Amino acid sequence: MKRSLSEKVFITLFMPGVIGFYAIYKYPELLLGAGVDTRVLGKNLSFWYALIYTAVVCFIAAKVLVQNKNNYSFKANITQPLSSYQRKKFTSIFLVQLFGFFLIPYVFAPFFAGKNIWHDELTYASKSAHVYLYPGFKSWGMAVYLFAVIPLFVWFFGKRYCSWICSCGNLAETVGVTVWGKKWVKEGTPRGEAANKNHWIQFTVMVFAIVFGLVLLLDSMSVVAVSGLTAKLQAAQDFFVDFMFGSVIGVAAYPFWGTRIWCRYGCPLAKFMELSGRITKSKFQVAANEKCTGIGLCTQACPMGIDVASFAHVNKKPTLGSFGLQNTVCIGCGGCIDVCPTKALSFNNSLKP
Repeated sequence: MKRSLSEKVFITLFMPGVIGFYAIYKYPELLLGAGVDTRVLGKNLSFWYALIYTAVVCFIAAKVLVQNKNNYSFKANITQPLSSYQRKKFTSIFLVQLFGFFLIPYVFAPFFAGKNIWHDELTYASKSAHVYLYPGFKSWGMAVYLFAVIPLFVWFFGKRYCSWICSCGNLAETVGVTVWGKKWVKEGTPRGEAANKNHWIQFTVMVFAIVFGLVLLLDSMSVVAVSGLTAKLQAAQDFFVDFMFGSVIGVAAYPFWGTRIWCRYGCPLAKFMELSGRITKSKFQVAANEKCTGIGLCTQACPMGIDVASFAHVNKKPTLGSFGLQNTVCIGCGGCIDVCPTKALSFNNSLKP
């Protein structure tokens, strides 16, 4: 991948910056000393992490909306306006990230601490429901949300949760439409049969999350005394899944493996949604029409490594094929649709955007 000097400088600073920040955030006492006060200006590290994260996501999302141009095109001088679907999506990203993942848990919730029975549930959901499955084994509210509401959402809309709502997805989606981000997606995203075979990794992470959740449930119900096992699984979850995979690989590796490496190979909730879509025969589909000329830009724009072009044409002849969760890991970002100059792709489901 050919990189400019400015991009190389950015990557040189970006990787150690991400790793260092997450390391201090996850293990402050280990790195800074036991009993150290990690608050900055009276706020803990989680507040500042959420603030910086939200500022990046909302800034890029707002820029996309204000500029009002097709950010999926690989041409720098594109004049095509932002599609209605992308406008709705980036509006959702901006509002959900700002309110759902920052203002509600870190600004509004503290005022209601101890005053509202929903305070703990709401705060917990805002901070942890966007990625993991195990919170569904710790509270009834989260169980309904993860194992009932989300599968129903997937049945109608596919995995758009990953590209419209999820906090991890919000960062991936916004970075993915920047100048460098588009190049990282195009040239770094793992593609092909070998890359697809590695999806077993995500299935393994999902199984671990379910096992961890069941251990938490049994422990909380005092059915089995598993406190020692709970601590070990929690440590493994925090270090290997959350820190090493979700943070170091999932974010720091953007410039090398694209912006969706965690969503594709790590996130247990994403795998759960994919399997839910297959079991329930999700109505979500991306369909090709007779306009396809076999350019192949759709495949290059897919951050999930899907060979979109193979569903649209064979030997540059339209096949009128379609794909969804029954045969791909599609997150419904719409990039393949917006990058196509002939408008050969569109969403095809019961509730069109």
